[in-house]
Amino acid sequence: MTEPLKQAQRVRPASPTGTQETVRVIYGVHSLDANVAGRTVGEIRAALRQALNIGPQAVAVVDGQEVKEGFVLQTGEILEFVRLAGEKG
Repeated sequence: MTEPLKQAQRVRPASPTGTQETVRVIYGVHSLDANVAGRTVGEIRAALRQALNIGPQAVAVVDGQEVKEGFVLQTGEILEFVRLAGEKG
């Protein structure tokens, strides 16, 4: 099992200027900049599931490309969890 994301405690609401030291995480109307670079999509999903209300079937997309749970994020990337069209939620 992976260790909890200690950096998630340093999460702040997304700002229009954003910084390159963080990863922007988006799900629906929820958006935040988090110090989670170097972590996998799966680790981030587990850590932020409740905070962003991320659905279990949400697909992970990084900078416009669908990625697997093991994808490691780099600083400045944008991770978005999206629901497929027609999915209830």
